[in-house]
Amino acid sequence: MKTLFLALLAATLASPAAEPLPQVRDARKHLEQKQPAQATAVLEQIAARQPNDPYIAYDLGVVAFAAGKYDEADRIWQELAARQLPDKLRDNVWQQVGNVSFRRGELAEKVKIEDALPLWEQSREAYRIVLAARPKDEVTQHNLKIVERKLAQLHSQLAKRLLKEAEKQSLEKTIEKLQAAVDHQRTAHNLVPENQQYQQELKETEKKLADNYTTKAMEEEKTADTTLKKPATNRWERERAEDNLQTALTDFREAKALTPENQAANEGEKRVLEKLSKLLTESGKELQKEAQQQEQHNPENAEARYEQALEKFEEALKIDEKNEPAKQGEQEVRQALEKLHMREGDKQAEQGRKDVPNQPAKAAEEMMDAVRHYEQAQAANPLNTEAQPKIDALQKELPPHAQRAGQAGTAARGRSRGQEPGESRGPSRKSLHQL
Repeated sequence: MKTLFLALLAATLASPAAEPLPQVRDARKHLEQKQPAQATAVLEQIAARQPNDPYIAYDLGVVAFAAGKYDEADRIWQELAARQLPDKLRDNVWQQVGNVSFRRGELAEKVKIEDALPLWEQSREAYRIVLAARPKDEVTQHNLKIVERKLAQLHSQLAKRLLKEAEKQSLEKTIEKLQAAVDHQRTAHNLVPENQQYQQELKETEKKLADNYTTKAMEEEKTADTTLKKPATNRWERERAEDNLQTALTDFREAKALTPENQAANEGEKRVLEKLSKLLTESGKELQKEAQQQEQHNPENAEARYEQALEKFEEALKIDEKNEPAKQGEQEVRQALEKLHMREGDKQAEQGRKDVPNQPAKAAEEMMDAVRHYEQAQAANPLNTEAQPKIDALQKELPPHAQRAGQAGTAARGRSRGQEPGESRGPSRKSLHQL
């Protein structure tokens, strides 16, 4: 296997001048003689006199690397990378970050392979930064390929470990492990797309994952079927069956996305969609019936039930736009909501007008509630022609009443503090129509 070229190490230390300082030349000789400790001592003397010199800091990283002190070298170069540097020195720093991260990854791999992953990712990113500035740098191009191959091998190893772990797990855990394996294998394939083995391994794991998703979907579907076959089911049971079918639908679609040719997943999706649309329609009808029973004695609850029913019918139609019972249910509920809101609007408007002389604050609230009901009636039926004239009439009447309500409230608060009406003790509260 090709090895990493450690560019700009040992043979040459950095120097901004054509002729480096005598001490730098001494440090270079020590490195050539494989004496990094002596080179460090020389450079530390220079650094004591020139503490902010980035070139000397760079060189200290070089000798730390040469001595095998990779963590120290990484720290030095990472700190330099965060500073403003001349272009050439900046690129060299990132090159070295790539080099030292690679070496640190090699050491980590021997202990725990996954610990090498973030280090090699850092190495790869550092080389990519260099190539963004120097796209024709052959040494960095070479090093990047080496790192990417190592990363791909590591992702492949981690995927194989997950596949082995998945063999003795529950269905849920198996899917979790297989999904993680697929993620690793996709990354390996993307890093080295020409590697046919990675591509084949990915395809095989995707099929395993799709088969498990299909199995899970069928189990969810069966659970829903068992619940719905009972002679009598309560709302909680039907909602649970709906959740089962929704989960089954999601799983069938996951299987299809992994293996589009998966016949079981395609047939399962179609089957579950039909069941789900039917169940949503039935739930909508039941909610509609409950709303009808509560309209006279509890209009607020009836409104809530109608809204829930409408939601169910609309969901059913999203699944199957040709679902005639859902279409009819949606139409009936919209009509019922329109009538309910018009009736409640009329009731609130009438009561508000009665309360204007003696209870203007209450009257204002009732009239605003009436406006809300009329607007809801319009939402239920955009072709409604009766609501808008009533809204307009109330809006003409409402501001004076709202203003009186605000004034009455201010006077009441003033009397509670021993203040006479008309006496001012600060800014008055805005009236309702001004808010």
